[in-house]
Amino acid sequence: MNRSLSRLSRSILTVSALSLSALSLSALSPEAQATDLRMLSSYDLTSAYTREVAQRYIDKVQGASDGEVSISLNGPDVVPPFEQLQPVSVGVFDLLYTHGAYHTNTTGVGAAMDGVFVDPAKTRESGLWDFIDSHYNELGLKLLAIPPLGSSGFQYVLKEPIEGSPGLEGRRLRGSPTYTNVTQGLGGTPVLMSSGDVYSSLDRNVIDGAAWGLNGVEDLGWHEVAGYFSKPTFGQTYTYLLMNLDTFNGLDEQQQSVLLAQGEALESEIAGVLDELAVEEWARLRELGMHETEFAPEDAERLDELVTEGIWQLGLDKSPEAVAKMREIAESNDMTP
Repeated sequence: MNRSLSRLSRSILTVSALSLSALSLSALSPEAQATDLRMLSSYDLTSAYTREVAQRYIDKVQGASDGEVSISLNGPDVVPPFEQLQPVSVGVFDLLYTHGAYHTNTTGVGAAMDGVFVDPAKTRESGLWDFIDSHYNELGLKLLAIPPLGSSGFQYVLKEPIEGSPGLEGRRLRGSPTYTNVTQGLGGTPVLMSSGDVYSSLDRNVIDGAAWGLNGVEDLGWHEVAGYFSKPTFGQTYTYLLMNLDTFNGLDEQQQSVLLAQGEALESEIAGVLDELAVEEWARLRELGMHETEFAPEDAERLDELVTEGIWQLGLDKSPEAVAKMREIAESNDMTP
């Protein structure tokens, strides 16, 4: 009897040990540790910015984490661009790729960054990056990256060429709040509109053109309904990679480190990538029948001043104390005109 009990006890101990071993292996397995996140993008999934910035970040994170962290993309067809901050801040989605102009109803800090010269290293060294991070923390969000969209920011896509000065007089032009001051300063009327509505609006002559970044006109098909892109380019512009703060804090330190390190790496490389792509795209647009149209010298020399002052004022109107501090940091470090 004692021998039988002894055998039974050994069997139970063996099974228990095997079970614990299996649980330990399961806990260490990639399947158990894998973190699947969902990202919203303010840009169509086929657009240059989603493809070259958001998807590049996703690929970098997946590679650096050996597949432990995966991120799926959802576009503005799921949640419109101007409504995306809230569902990420409350955790319905985990990450957001966006421009600050899409959430100026909540804060002016994101959009105000467009008043700062493109220098990712200096943005961090000056303390500006940390200040912006702290601001978004108060909104339930963690800043992962502020990717610049090239070393220069903006252009206009127009149905008709520029003639005389002010060059945009009498035209209705799509834009986000970022472009309001420069559009009005050159005689145009700004029309708040997401990029997905521009093609049909140009086609139906609802608008006469659109303010936009330097990439993605071809992807959006605007060359089919507008014949010109403006020179010189002007200003600078940034996008944001943000994450729900609770979700970020719930990750282990290694996963957090990967997300932040790949965000910093993206910031340092993406301007050069997008600069090259812009030059290549302009060449293709010419082949597709588009032409350059030049602002008159008296307008051209005002472009940077108009857009930058408008951006700072937009930020100050929405978030006076925070943006005043941003501008103080930028001015004390020679990071703004």
